[in-house]
Amino acid sequence: MQDIQSWLAELGLEKYGPAFAEAEIQFSDLVDLTEEDLKEVGLPVGPRRRASSAIRAMAENDMPAAIGIANDSTEEPQHQEQLDTSSNAERRHLTVMFVDLVGSTEMATRFDAEDMRNVITGYQNTVAGVVSRYEGFVAKFMGDGVMCYFGWPRAGEDDAERAVRAGLAIINSVRTTTAPDGTALATRIGVATGVVIVGDLIGSGATQEAAVVGETPNLAARLQGVAGPNQLVLPSETRRLLGSTYKLTSIGAQELKGVGTPVEAFVVEGEAVQESRFAARQSGTLTPIVGRDREIELMLERWALARSGQGQMVIVSGEAGIGKSRITRAVIDEVAKNDHTRITYQCSPYHADSAFYPVIQQFSFAAGFTSADGLDTRLDKLEALLGQDPETLKLITPMMGLDGTARYGALDLTPTQQRAHTMKTLAKLLVQQSQDRPVLLVYEDLHWIDPTSLELLDLLLDTVADQKIMILATARPSFEYGFGGHPIVTRFALNRLGKDQIGDIVAKLTGGKALPDEIMAIIAQRTDGVPLFVEELTKTILESGALKEDGDRLVLDGPLSTIAIPTTLHDSLMARLDRLQPIKEVAQTAACIGREFSHGLLAQISLLPEAELTEALGGLIAAELIYRRGLPPEATYLFKHALVRDAAYESQLKDTRRAIHARILSSLEADPDIAPEVLATHAEAANLTDRAIDLWEAAGKAAIARPAFKEGISNLRHAVDLINPNVEGGNRPLIERALALQVQLGFACLQGLGYAADETKTAMERALVLADMIGDTPLRFDVVFALWTGRYVRAEHAEALSWSKVLLDVAEASGDSIEIVLANRSRAVYSVMSGSLAEAETFLDKSLAAYDPARHDGIASRFGQEIGVTTHIYHSFNAVLLGDTGRAARHAQEAENRALASGHTITICYMHGHLIICAIIANDEPALAYHLNALKPIVEEHNLHIWLIIARIAADLLRAGRGDPAGIDGFFDLDAEMVAGKNGVWLPTLRIEAGKRALALGLDSQAKELATMAEEVIDRTGERFSLPDLHRLWAALANVDCNQEAAEKHLVAALDVARQQGSKLWELRAAIDLARLMQEQGRIDEANALLIPVNTSIADDDCPADQMTARKLLAALAN
Repeated sequence: MQDIQSWLAELGLEKYGPAFAEAEIQFSDLVDLTEEDLKEVGLPVGPRRRASSAIRAMAENDMPAAIGIANDSTEEPQHQEQLDTSSNAERRHLTVMFVDLVGSTEMATRFDAEDMRNVITGYQNTVAGVVSRYEGFVAKFMGDGVMCYFGWPRAGEDDAERAVRAGLAIINSVRTTTAPDGTALATRIGVATGVVIVGDLIGSGATQEAAVVGETPNLAARLQGVAGPNQLVLPSETRRLLGSTYKLTSIGAQELKGVGTPVEAFVVEGEAVQESRFAARQSGTLTPIVGRDREIELMLERWALARSGQGQMVIVSGEAGIGKSRITRAVIDEVAKNDHTRITYQCSPYHADSAFYPVIQQFSFAAGFTSADGLDTRLDKLEALLGQDPETLKLITPMMGLDGTARYGALDLTPTQQRAHTMKTLAKLLVQQSQDRPVLLVYEDLHWIDPTSLELLDLLLDTVADQKIMILATARPSFEYGFGGHPIVTRFALNRLGKDQIGDIVAKLTGGKALPDEIMAIIAQRTDGVPLFVEELTKTILESGALKEDGDRLVLDGPLSTIAIPTTLHDSLMARLDRLQPIKEVAQTAACIGREFSHGLLAQISLLPEAELTEALGGLIAAELIYRRGLPPEATYLFKHALVRDAAYESQLKDTRRAIHARILSSLEADPDIAPEVLATHAEAANLTDRAIDLWEAAGKAAIARPAFKEGISNLRHAVDLINPNVEGGNRPLIERALALQVQLGFACLQGLGYAADETKTAMERALVLADMIGDTPLRFDVVFALWTGRYVRAEHAEALSWSKVLLDVAEASGDSIEIVLANRSRAVYSVMSGSLAEAETFLDKSLAAYDPARHDGIASRFGQEIGVTTHIYHSFNAVLLGDTGRAARHAQEAENRALASGHTITICYMHGHLIICAIIANDEPALAYHLNALKPIVEEHNLHIWLIIARIAADLLRAGRGDPAGIDGFFDLDAEMVAGKNGVWLPTLRIEAGKRALALGLDSQAKELATMAEEVIDRTGERFSLPDLHRLWAALANVDCNQEAAEKHLVAALDVARQQGSKLWELRAAIDLARLMQEQGRIDEANALLIPVNTSIADDDCPADQMTARKLLAALAN
């Protein structure tokens, strides 16, 4: 007979034993107790529900919460926990054991029915007793078959190992019993482990059982079928969990009915003999024993440097649970011994696409914002925190989502300028704080940082380099951002702890009381030196009730096998959560909000009354699963570890999680200040796909408008990923919606990542597929134009030509003047690049003829630049090559005027960048310097990668032209960046120009290398317009080697190619070089015959510098 205390203990209610004793309730009274009786005893709501459920089950089964059969084993079996009919189904990592009695069908034909009943009952009794002893759960009796769970309804220690131990014990116990005719009985057993859905109750009364959905039960049953008599068979997944604890023999891959792929199966031969249990659990190389003293010392050394005005950044990297936060806390505590300011920026996985999120959260916390604060109150608090400088507050208030216009005035900045000035202001505020005392700036969880905050962090590195500031950051190994190798950055990875350090953590948790050696060995073995594992596992053991105090030690208060020691962190966390029913459900609900959650939001979505919710949260705090900041209803809570939150979240069914996320979304949507990406995250998790797509699109547009391209791209990609699976076989409106999103994503990539980026190419190729599915769509031209742009910038000119022809076809069919402008310009670009200058002029004239400023200006957001500017640019480019420099200047001026008038950042950069190339070709150093000085501050402010490289290349060419060889070294580095970014256009021109300047500096080998590099690109891409100039460079190199014959061959080739192209510029320069060579050889008449007609074929006001050189040479020839 079971007693009250053990019954209560099985339900986790043992602390109410004295109350039951005081009420003189006996075990036999339980089935008659009512809800009112339990209230009178003093049970609160949660415990009362559990007790009522167990009492109902007892009444239905007419039996106590145990297996109501006798036990033939030598030990009295533990009573099995009764199913809680109020519990919800859950996702569980479960080990299932299927036991079968060998030959039972044949025995039934030989023995009397009553005798057979006794055999089955005795067999079931033995199985149930052993399973209960090893803390398993008998889920179902099926005549001669028994299905058992290890890991549900409560997770425990070594579920897979306990299942195997129970199986071997069953084999040994059953084989000692006999049939009526004296023959020994035998069993066959299958064991399997995997994720299942468990907890749905089917049937009623005595037939009620906990159903399991998943492949694992079927696998266990099928493996039982391949086992021989008195054999236990398991698959490789379970074998992995067992380590080297057992001797296993493979029986090869088995084809099992209902299992899709062959399963390698193993027969358990028995327990392995190992030097220690620790060794038995290891299957790989042991982690080296490393402490934390050196890392802390290193960080404090960096802090000392920071205090002296040598700013530092330290990044602590390591896997989840390795102790990054713990070591950071130790440094914070040490630093706190001296006067300083500490600021903490906490990154969030739910806000990885929310610009400035950690900064906003820190300011909100430091200012003391509450949900009841109105606008004026928040502005007052912000002033108290940051001061009353209106220029500062003008920038900070919009970042905080506050309208400070009435108090501080409006900002007169573009979104890009506003973003850049905000970053500079944040850096300035940080520096100001460091003037009075040193600052420790802590960044938690950099692996979740939003791109804008990461950009701010990049900026801060230069800012803090000479300040009394140290940045201390934590990150998981997946965060590989290198901060450009900045000299103040120190990064180190935390290794796992050794045995001594594990002992230190355990001693702190036990209050200095020593644990038994066997317990310490298991902790060291199971945790693999991960501090979180050590901490959580130790707490599980201490809460298990299996230990008692004995002086300065804790000793076992029962057999070791009864201690629920988890094998993995997941199991450890689930074991702790299981003991917190029903408040576990509160943790699961909160987990859907995120690692950090507010009391107010949880109260809105929870199904519990406020009083019960507050009590449940108190229980989670007491169990140290969560921390609280502030008091309800303004309190916020934080799961102690991200993995604690993950375990609570993932244990719920998807349908349950979706319902909770839907409630969160409904609640948050009432707040207009909630960022759309936060709403989108919950809408997606709630499986509200259409709503999520709309929200991700809104988040993307908002980010790009700031502009925060990386966040915008990420948000739009979420929308695209959600809609794409439904496109195949979808209706036209759905495909058109998908296409619109895909085009937005493609142009966001084009602006944020560059024309040549793989992401841009992939996005637009997908858009083209969608356009083809629709057929007639106005977005087709936009898609093809983006694809053409990518091929052109990559210098894939043959493919670019194909796309330009498609553009011409589409434009001709539509008759749209915008498309005609762009299609002809794109076709002209190929002609320029290939050196067909007259053909290019024809297409450019058609483009310009179709251009109408009144209709076509102001559409830069559609195609990336103002289209009139781009047409004038290429007219100027082509005119330079034709030698018509006067016309080139007019087109260049028109392009500049229109670009500046547009105010469109990308168009302005496009204009200056292209005119830098024109200036290089024209040998116009003043123009080169002018456009560089105009371009450089813009691209640095907006971090526009390709134009930033062009600006730096121009700067290095100017340095080299002024006699500084470092300019050539810098060019090689930037050239490599161009290649790495797949930006191939103009590479021959730039390499040739760098080669000429290297040769002028006497850097012959570098000049030759650059000429070779240029030639390779021309041969590979067909970008031949600069080929005459390359021949001139090769001729100059030949002259250095005193090889006039080779030089003349190259100059003749330069003349021939220039004439084929129709380039008067290249023809004149080649003629000057060749005439000079002839002069040196005394071939005066030939030189005059060559140079005079070329020079006179060019108008007097064109190519003035080259014509002046020609005239001087002709004068010398005349003398």
